[in-house]
Amino acid sequence: MAKHESKHHSAKHVSSTGTKLAENPFQVKLQELLKQKKYRQALEEIKKNQRSHPDIEFTPKESEIWLLRGQQEFQKQDFKQAEKSFGRALQLGLAGEAHYWQARCLLELNQLDVALNLLREAFEAGNLTKDYSISYLKLLLLKGDIATVEQLINQQSKRFSAAQLHWVRGVIALKNEQPQAALTSFQKIKRPITPGDLPNAWLVYSQQVSGSWSAAANLLGLQSSRFTFGRPKYLEHPILERLATSQQAKTGEPPLNPQNLEQSDQVIQDAISALAIVQLINDGNHHDAAHVLLRMERCADRFPELNILRTSLLTLAGQQALNQGQAECAELFWQPLLTEKPFNPQLAVNLLEVFEVNDSEQERQRLVTQLLKWLEQEGKQKPQEWPAERLKPTLAHLHCRMADAYMALDRDRAAKAALQQAERICPTSPELLGRKGLFAAMEENYTEAIALITQAIEGGCRYQEIYDGLLSCWDELGDKQARNEARRRFGKHFGDFSIESEVEVLPWVDAISTLSYPFFSRLVQGKEQKDPALRACQIFVNAVQSSPNSGGRVSLNQKAATEAWEALLEQLSGNEQISVLQAIALSIHLFAKREKGIAALTNQYLQKLFNLSAEHPEAKVAHLVVLAVKEGSPQKLESPLRTYLDTMPQPGNVLANIQLQARRFGWITTLIPALEEALRREPQNPLLLLARATTYPINQPKYEQLKQAGFELARRLQDAKALQAFREEQAFLAAKETQSIMPDPEKFDNLNMSNIDDLLEGMLKKLFGSKIPQAEFEKMLPELKQMMLNSMPNFLDDDEEEDDESEIDLDFIFRSLPPTSRKPKGRRR
Repeated sequence: MAKHESKHHSAKHVSSTGTKLAENPFQVKLQELLKQKKYRQALEEIKKNQRSHPDIEFTPKESEIWLLRGQQEFQKQDFKQAEKSFGRALQLGLAGEAHYWQARCLLELNQLDVALNLLREAFEAGNLTKDYSISYLKLLLLKGDIATVEQLINQQSKRFSAAQLHWVRGVIALKNEQPQAALTSFQKIKRPITPGDLPNAWLVYSQQVSGSWSAAANLLGLQSSRFTFGRPKYLEHPILERLATSQQAKTGEPPLNPQNLEQSDQVIQDAISALAIVQLINDGNHHDAAHVLLRMERCADRFPELNILRTSLLTLAGQQALNQGQAECAELFWQPLLTEKPFNPQLAVNLLEVFEVNDSEQERQRLVTQLLKWLEQEGKQKPQEWPAERLKPTLAHLHCRMADAYMALDRDRAAKAALQQAERICPTSPELLGRKGLFAAMEENYTEAIALITQAIEGGCRYQEIYDGLLSCWDELGDKQARNEARRRFGKHFGDFSIESEVEVLPWVDAISTLSYPFFSRLVQGKEQKDPALRACQIFVNAVQSSPNSGGRVSLNQKAATEAWEALLEQLSGNEQISVLQAIALSIHLFAKREKGIAALTNQYLQKLFNLSAEHPEAKVAHLVVLAVKEGSPQKLESPLRTYLDTMPQPGNVLANIQLQARRFGWITTLIPALEEALRREPQNPLLLLARATTYPINQPKYEQLKQAGFELARRLQDAKALQAFREEQAFLAAKETQSIMPDPEKFDNLNMSNIDDLLEGMLKKLFGSKIPQAEFEKMLPELKQMMLNSMPNFLDDDEEEDDESEIDLDFIFRSLPPTSRKPKGRRR
């Protein structure tokens, strides 16, 4: 409400008589009454003035004053009158906040059903903002209507914030006796989701329910209650005190004497704290020792020895906290040291990194300013230590860091000014060139951006966003080869080492190679339509007019599909049509029922593919791949295959490539005679050995024998193309194994914490059930579930992801995706 009031005070409305509100005696009197919190008198004054001036304008609105009056009455526990006041605010059009407070009054009056109906109607009418929508779910949970709550968070998740969804899922997990899952959800909540909430209480309760008494004691402040000063954590709120008392009653540890702690002399409390600091330092626990030190009162006067330890302890504690992944504590310990003399530049640089991790952008900008002033003074006072060739690049680098801080604060002009200052000082600075490249990328000048960023990285710039920006530029230009080359050249400087072993499979190939219509349809639907071949697959799915039969095939509306495919092909060049025609022919052949016209339709697009080969030789390989999949007899392939191979300088490699492409779409044996003949000519060709291996089922010894022989040969010869083919084969097998343990994709619909446990158990049984003794499998099951859960995507983990689809990402499961660039903080394009 303070925000509302400040807005009203700053507004300049004009009354019906043309005088400004600020000059209106009625407005002046109204403001005075509000300042004194005399809301009843303010409302009476409004009523009296409206009799003589019905159109009189004033601020704040009458509805907002009724809300303030209701809140005042609520604080006095006059719930009946408060409920009427909030009802009046609602009548005057103040929705959302007034609904929330009226519902709270009704709860205090033991009218849960009335409160629930009030919020249900408001929610369904769209009158509850996202901040207050959680109130409706809370009342449903109080009512015990879990089914409605789950339906709402699954079907209308965008009506709630990420924190609200985490809280609801945590409560449901507790009701389902899944305290660890609840704990995971509650740990993601950083602040109260409605007034008066206590996020820590849910964490404590979850730990207690799971039997993690030590962890709960740590959150409550019980473990260090013998040493800490003043009021321990569990005395900060009645709920925490009840949880602490409950824990002591169940465990007997530790003994609670809150009255003694509250009544102890401050001297005694500080003495205990000082002893605790010494003990924690001796134990090497600088982190907790620093917390005790910062909480002590008047220690400077009473224990001057602690002041001698202060700087060293806080420095060590910050580093220990950082090593433990607790950057917030590192900031807490290091920031006070910045004011000490002499200025510690190394500590400032370390703290700068901590500010960036913690998103402490204002502090980050102030610290860069402090570093700049220090460096400028050092340059003047100690020119021998800071010659121009050292001082100028360092100053330019700091101005670049200043630009980063301004960008994080969305202050683009200030950021550009900082970069201009850097350019005046050192125009060749790699850090400057990198930031200029980022700005060029923001303006969609990708070629210029790539040149600048490449020069920056070659010059030694190691700012992560520079590298991410380079990869993003290549993504925007659609040049995968150049992107991969950039990763090979520069990835090692930024922790990106996976490019050499990476396998990229086209999405449409990945989808069709599942050989399962349910998986195929899920993988192609909802994807971006930049890839024409993927769009062709989507057209197939959109034209399906029946569920899969017992053989997994579907009935196709041939007229609708053909019209859409022809329209798509008309937009494409001959070269672009190759993969599209291949995708069309394969999807029809593999997924469509053998109905009248289907064979002719397949041949129609196969013929189009063949016709392209006159101008586009690569279409010939695509045509032969489809023939190898479609035809059941080697004789039908002999003539077209021989005609093509006779024109190739390396026919063995070409033949192997056709087989390795075709094997993705089934167990292909039609090329066996040709492969046998090629191996007689080239028995030491690793690609041919791998291709021949794929004509055997993978569970047969012959498959492994031929594949291993080919791999050893490729490794000995350092044949890069052959080694890549073996990596692709291994990735294909891994995807097939994953698919074999996956349940029907429809089971992923409406997936939630209540049924994911059963789904994971079923998948693990398929994977390990026959390989591990039952008793041992049951013992390992909880850990295996957690490992599998950790490897799956985290849905709606952050506020930024709330708009994403909540369906499970099958791409994530089937494909080893390359690393994605982090979204630069504060940068907009």
